[in-house]
Amino acid sequence: MDTFRHSSYEFHVVKRIGGGGFGEVFEVSLSTCNFKYALKKFSPQKEIAKASFLSEGELLARFSQEIRYQTMCTHKNIVSICVVHGGQAPFFVMDLADNDLETLIEKNSLSKNDKIKVILDIIDGLEYLHGNNWLHRDIKPANVLLFNGVYKISDFGLIKNLSTTKNPHDVMSAIGICLGTQGYMAPEVLAAADYSILSDIYALGAIISELQIHELDTIANKCTSHRPSSRYQTVAEIRNAILRTIK
Repeated sequence: MDTFRHSSYEFHVVKRIGGGGFGEVFEVSLSTCNFKYALKKFSPQKEIAKASFLSEGELLARFSQEIRYQTMCTHKNIVSICVVHGGQAPFFVMDLADNDLETLIEKNSLSKNDKIKVILDIIDGLEYLHGNNWLHRDIKPANVLLFNGVYKISDFGLIKNLSTTKNPHDVMSAIGICLGTQGYMAPEVLAAADYSILSDIYALGAIISELQIHELDTIANKCTSHRPSSRYQTVAEIRNAILRTIK
């Protein structure tokens, strides 16, 4: 059984539970107690390296960037990190989620009220990110995790800082490189890798559409408008539109 060590902690792998472009995620247990956690280790997919034109060192820097920004987040709708292990084989540890939105959608197990709760929780998390001038760039059901009735945004592998004063350690993607997940990428991202708050809003609209709440169809359609200028311009506008619709 694989073991990850950090300081006096020993995390034993229970099973692999997923993976993204830059790492693999495992369910792990601490040898000193019965608590279970999620551990993400640096393990970039070859396809990502090829598509992004990033070297191994640059991919490692992007994984470190993911850790840096996610650790900076203190919000109820963002997955928090509790342990960070650096070096050439980095990993980080988070609480273990009860479920993820992709699985819940596949099982068709969400009530209408559950679905509205999902959307409002994602909006709260995105509003926090956008308020810090950060783009998530990979909003999708697999990156929305459920913890004790609260939905939280995870996977900061494609995080982008829009601030003029960027962190000197941030990794810049090559111009014109399109990263994200098909089905949740806005037309301007697919055409010209043009990311903005409006491309995150497009991805949110795709999730709203996927949740199939008839009353919110018009809202989902506006979020996913082909023209960015025709979309809601902030997630707060989407929240207000939803609350007006369901009252």
